[in-house]
Amino acid sequence: MITSIDQFVLALEQMGRMFRMLESYEKDILLQNPRTFVLFCEGPLEQMRQLQAQVDEFLDSRREESAPETAALRETSDSK
Repeated sequence: MITSIDQFVLALEQMGRMFRMLESYEKDILLQNPRTFVLFCEGPLEQMRQLQAQVDEFLDSRREESAPETAALRETSDSK
């Protein structure tokens, strides 16, 4: 679970590393053995899905935390 901006940044960096890993698999493995490529990709793709879910959850929680502040700012600007 992501609870801070630092963890959020680390999760995004990790997803980037996994994406680059998949790109290298594509270059190195796909043409030689498509079945091996699919097998190699399963783990990183699942980890990316899990990280994306954590990122989404973190962003949703941040959005919910800021919703009252945003509403208050709107009310203030509307009354002017």
